Amino acid sequence: MTENPQVAELAARFWDELLELYPTVGTFIGDERFDDRLPDPTEAGRAREATVLQGGLDTSAAIDRSDLDGDDQATLDILDALCRRYLEKLHSRIDRLEVSNHLYGPGTLLGELSALQRADTPERLDRYERRLRAFPTYLAASEEVAREGVATGVVAPRVVVERSVGQLDRILALGVDDSPGMTPLGGATTDRERIADVLRDEVLPAHERFRDVLRDEILPHATESIAVSALPGGDEMYAAEILGWTSLSLDPREVHRIGWERFESIQEERRVVASALGFTSAAEAIAAHTASGANTADTPEALVAMAEDQVRRSWECAPSFFGRLPSANCEVRRVEEFREADSPFAFYNPPTEDGTRAGVYYINAFDLHDRALHHIASVTYHEANPGHHFQIALEQEAEGRPPLRRFGASGAASSFAEGWGLYAERLADEMGLYLDEWERLGMLDNQAHRAARLITDTGIHAFGWTRDRAIDVLEQAGQTHTDSVIEVDRYIGMPAQALCYMIGMIEIEQARDAARSREGDAFSVRDFHDRVLAQGQLPLPSFRRTFGIG
Repeated sequence: MTENPQVAELAARFWDELLELYPTVGTFIGDERFDDRLPDPTEAGRAREATVLQGGLDTSAAIDRSDLDGDDQATLDILDALCRRYLEKLHSRIDRLEVSNHLYGPGTLLGELSALQRADTPERLDRYERRLRAFPTYLAASEEVAREGVATGVVAPRVVVERSVGQLDRILALGVDDSPGMTPLGGATTDRERIADVLRDEVLPAHERFRDVLRDEILPHATESIAVSALPGGDEMYAAEILGWTSLSLDPREVHRIGWERFESIQEERRVVASALGFTSAAEAIAAHTASGANTADTPEALVAMAEDQVRRSWECAPSFFGRLPSANCEVRRVEEFREADSPFAFYNPPTEDGTRAGVYYINAFDLHDRALHHIASVTYHEANPGHHFQIALEQEAEGRPPLRRFGASGAASSFAEGWGLYAERLADEMGLYLDEWERLGMLDNQAHRAARLITDTGIHAFGWTRDRAIDVLEQAGQTHTDSVIEVDRYIGMPAQALCYMIGMIEIEQARDAARSREGDAFSVRDFHDRVLAQGQLPLPSFRRTFGIG
């Protein structure tokens, strides 16, 4: 509960200003006030963004913090971290790279909105139509940002631009009737015809022009190097992204060392499990399991059904480890086919504030023969229960906290969020959720994968590693070739994001060890989990202060 009136006023005003700047964030959480708008990538838009962010930082700095309670302090910590992160992005002009990104660039936005926005009332339909009509202006401005990148030598790596072009090709190939832009509509014929006309006349031609710019103007200048540090100002960009994603100023060399240390420790755990299964190595065990046919789903529907069973069992088991659960379980959906080739194995979208859209755990059925079933359980427990669904849904349901805390903290506390997801994979073992040693091996594979992320992200962006070398390390961690390729291309396109997971989990582990040391026999892991999730997402310096570590 925010008690200080200055903090309350700043948090409320700043949140509204953020949603105006980033209107799709509102759509993501179910705040529909700005559902008729798209972001403004122009120079004027960036200037407005800088004014809002610097204003928030200055107002926060003027507040006397000597008598603030923990909640108010955390609110200001989150606001400050958000402002600093996005001001650094503006200063470093990361947008010149993001404009060509296949994971969250402008070419992905139509597909993302199709899964989130509602157009089931006349008012919502009007807002949706206005937003669709904004795409030509938005994409044209994005094209200019991309051209600025060419002029300044800041262009995304070839593999990233190629993936973006391919994704746009697939969206355009769907045509109007099957376009993701039709997804938010109900069955009313007149509504469908109305939106189909907008897609046909404005939206898809704008996407075609944007695709052509990426293919014909940007791709010829795309870098063969995959390291952000190889670009003009690249070292500063990487430092800004490390701070933005982890909320800590970390030396890439130290991160690289921690990655190898954790990787070797987990590899030993994998060898122990493989031996219990009758094999001399984890690689031998996985190869035999895959060759038997037992490690592959026959159909996408079977993959989804497996995830649904894991979500149900984890929900039923949770009360022994958590005193408070979200008000509702999450749903499981398959990643849409038009974006599955470029998407991670799984991800989570939170529920809306009003509960009309449930939290959704997405699982990817692309290249099904190369999707290892023994990995799915730990992925489910990371993305759904007791991972992101518990962490995010409980945060959104926290009464009395400003929306900035309940919905905006993810932009400032990615490392806490992903650290909790990774911690949840290990916790699932304590909860008895893994059905056999194969699933436990899958959990360890995925833990090794996150340690390998520390190695490969810093290897790529600080030490000049090749794409093949990074893929090889992920395969050593037990990942399939398909997943390793998709993951490495993700690290190339999102410098430092891969560092969030293991860095955040280490902080949560340290907090648990510190609590157990202080409380002795009175320590309750159930109470510890409730305390951690009750705080919501925090930048790691704030988390350290709250839990007395570091």
